[in-house]
Amino acid sequence: MEQQRYKVIIAEDDIHQVSLLRKYLEEMDLFVVSCVSSGIRLIEETKLHKPDIILLDIGLKKMDGITAFKEVLQSGVHPQIIFVTGSISPKHLLAGFEFESVDYITKPVNENRFKRAINKAKELIYAKKLIDAEVAEAINWVVLKQNYRDVTVAENQIIFVEKDKQYRNRYIVHLKDGTTVETSTHLKEIKEMCSPNLVYSHRSYLINILYITAIQPDGMFTKNYNVSLDYTSEKVPLTKKNYMDASDLFLKFRTQST
Repeated sequence: MEQQRYKVIIAEDDIHQVSLLRKYLEEMDLFVVSCVSSGIRLIEETKLHKPDIILLDIGLKKMDGITAFKEVLQSGVHPQIIFVTGSISPKHLLAGFEFESVDYITKPVNENRFKRAINKAKELIYAKKLIDAEVAEAINWVVLKQNYRDVTVAENQIIFVEKDKQYRNRYIVHLKDGTTVETSTHLKEIKEMCSPNLVYSHRSYLINILYITAIQPDGMFTKNYNVSLDYTSEKVPLTKKNYMDASDLFLKFRTQST
């Protein structure tokens, strides 16, 4: 595991308990960024410091620890949480479970159990960072020209791209969330920035084979096809010329994913 000083906030209104927890944390080379005694201060300090771990007592001043931690999560900060409290109320124990806390430690604090909980929290933080790094590395970003600026789109969000029928040098990128991006970046340039998952279905269309759900004959044009895709009700034309490439990749992907 990488060597890193994780940031911790202690939310505890008993100064003797704070001193004990701080001592244990310093022995483990963790960085205590703040100690608070009220739920309101916990919210403020969490937004400011964005800690990796919060040690949370339930019986805080002004606002209880559970209510305060709900506010913390709603603010978009998601630290690991270890309850350190005197409460054995079933309601509070359930809250510990619902918050997916690392541990629910009751006072008086057992040093060995506390340090095991801290080590577990560190492992969870490290594992999440590894996963996030792998996901970020796996994403292929596509840069699209739009007026006087560039718009960056993740390839895995692109369902299909079509040439605008009204404007000569405009292309429309259809995304998974239902939105579109208009761009002057040519289909050929977009394809060059993408993986082999984006293929021509027609000279005016690129499709993402990951989202193909069906390929069916076109009832109007002989030997042409229509492609159905996830996340859209639109049918994309597939010419005979491009049929083999698109269908082969589609079948290969389906085989690998089953």
